[in-house]
Amino acid sequence: MDLLGLVKEQFTSSIVSKISSFLGESTENTYSAIESALPAILGGVMQNASTTQGVSDLLSTIRTGGYDGGVLNNLGGLLDDIKSTSTLASLGSGFLGSIFGDKLGALSSFISNTSSIKTGSASSLLGLVAPILMNVLGKKVITQGLSTSGLASLLMSQKNAVKAALPTGIGSILNIEDLGDFSGNPKSTVVNNFKQQTNDKKPKSWLPLLLLAGLLLGAIYYWKSCRNVDTVVVEDTTTEAVANIDSAATEVIGSLKKTLSTGIELNFGEESIENELISFIEDKSKPVDKTTWFNFRDLRFETGSAVIDSTSMQEVRNIAEILKAYPIDLKIGGYTDNVGKEAVNQKLSADRATSVVKALVAMGIDAKRLDPEGYGSQFPVASNDTEEGKAQNRRIAVRVTKK
Repeated sequence: MDLLGLVKEQFTSSIVSKISSFLGESTENTYSAIESALPAILGGVMQNASTTQGVSDLLSTIRTGGYDGGVLNNLGGLLDDIKSTSTLASLGSGFLGSIFGDKLGALSSFISNTSSIKTGSASSLLGLVAPILMNVLGKKVITQGLSTSGLASLLMSQKNAVKAALPTGIGSILNIEDLGDFSGNPKSTVVNNFKQQTNDKKPKSWLPLLLLAGLLLGAIYYWKSCRNVDTVVVEDTTTEAVANIDSAATEVIGSLKKTLSTGIELNFGEESIENELISFIEDKSKPVDKTTWFNFRDLRFETGSAVIDSTSMQEVRNIAEILKAYPIDLKIGGYTDNVGKEAVNQKLSADRATSVVKALVAMGIDAKRLDPEGYGSQFPVASNDTEEGKAQNRRIAVRVTKK
């Protein structure tokens, strides 16, 4: 079975045209980028699934994350919606960061150079290709009833095809010589050169990101299939904002672009946490202190929970990229309003700060560089007498502890 061939079939001229339009690149260059990205991503998945535990985690994700291939039936419809496409690309990029770690920036640059598209476009394209590939793989797993051994056998059988399709010069990013070699259950805790494990007891960091992307695809697919039905949008019933500036307001303030040393291009508002943090880091006249905090503007959690709303992860992903580009350490502070018992608020704020740390670690950041702490309803920045004030006090902030 030729997995690469099956995935390539999804990228029809119409699909490539939609992706090129989204990226603002020519169709020819976009197709060239896809040709290079596909074997690179599949190679990364193969290497992460080259152990018994790795392939077991991958199979679990496929079965529970909605990777049954159903969204492939309406791929064109998904890509017609710019917001859905952007969200999908961002989630895919987070997943890829967990696979390639600090090599992801180099991979984006490589794809950019070989296909003549911008580095930012290459990063977005990689994020779009990853979940599409996973749905093709998942469809085969579901329809053929593959077990862990069957999935491992399928992936490792792609060795020759993937090696032949990989563009020249990618050896510095992928371990080509080890590609397709299944090591079973080795004594070593190191899975491969890309895997950044900060705690041997933690599950694979890319598992929740795969699950998250799968759930998103399933939700979008369902929405698209029901477009002829009146839709009721309910806000703030399942999520709590931890910032007082909504995303629309941030866009109005202004949009800045910053190309990091890793080759990743970030887009953010003038009054965003990204702009404030980068400005502080690059200003040598500003020393590290214990009073300078930077608030997330658009980070939300499920109400009364430490579970991050999957649609509000962009700032977290951008912070991860900043951490990869600058040798800084961060304190992550969680805060609540004064509603309820303080002991509960204290725990909730600590759990939410820890959730942000876990998300950053899942994106390839060393946990030793991050220090979460919950402050409960201490240190309010506004009055708790109004709903607006309470919303401002429910926040996540970061402080640079080393630069």
